[in-house]
Amino acid sequence: MARMIGIYNNKGGVGKTTLALFLADFLSSVTIKGKKSRVLVIDFDPQASCCNAILGPEKVAGLRETGKTLPHALKERAEGKNGPDLLGYIFTRKENLRSKTKKTRLGNLDVIVSEAELALAFEESASMEHVADMASWIKTSLSEHYDFIFIDLPGSLSKRNGFSLIGAFLADYFLVPIEPNRMNINAIPLTLKMLNDIRGWRGNKRPFRLLGFVLNKADRRTRQYKLHKDALVHYADVASCKIYDNILPPTPKLSNATDDSIQFITLSDRYDTYYAHVKKLVLEVIDDLGFSVKPRQEKS
Repeated sequence: MARMIGIYNNKGGVGKTTLALFLADFLSSVTIKGKKSRVLVIDFDPQASCCNAILGPEKVAGLRETGKTLPHALKERAEGKNGPDLLGYIFTRKENLRSKTKKTRLGNLDVIVSEAELALAFEESASMEHVADMASWIKTSLSEHYDFIFIDLPGSLSKRNGFSLIGAFLADYFLVPIEPNRMNINAIPLTLKMLNDIRGWRGNKRPFRLLGFVLNKADRRTRQYKLHKDALVHYADVASCKIYDNILPPTPKLSNATDDSIQFITLSDRYDTYYAHVKKLVLEVIDDLGFSVKPRQEKS
């Protein structure tokens, strides 16, 4: 059964999509119990930044034209008794097999595409029962086919945003990326309130676990981090979650890693000298999910 991880923060610009991509990208390139890890990203953000980064905007535009997007599938499900085969809405970024490098190549990565127009149609019209039914259908359809399913969520979660709320109902775990500055720290209470609201809407039969805060675009040596460290620790205590030890530093090289117009073949090629930062963070997260993952050794 898949571990379903929601990436959420009420504040924009903190790296939700970036974190989802980094985790999924790394895990698509490792093995679990001798088998290649099976990883899916579901884009529940109507802006579709995540699926654009994985497949490229041209491919995503074509899928929208043919109706092969998540909102289309949900619409068919709402109109029919059983709904479509959701596996037919999954598309793959293929591993580049032409390279003869001995380094760990980027693995196949599956994605389900979002789009704004139909996603917005779910707003204000979806009851909690409808949202829960859609989330249950998605989980039943996909969970046996993957080890990890990452759910990229927008900041604008609410009862009125029925489409993205389905993703929040789907997640078994949540990670909250945070850049430790005053504006982002001040937004944490609203993020925790929304997660508590989601917990209440989902009810006791559909619990989830908040894994913790992930420091993004952060440097522990800076004055800014030291000023806001105590506040971050306070909110982690309030939420009974952790602050991940490993951080993603502020560097253009990590920003470039999500650019679909740049061609990468290996993990170390994509993350350059910051590969170790991403690797350590991913291994820490995966350990909390109950998996033991040993990445293949990078060779020169």
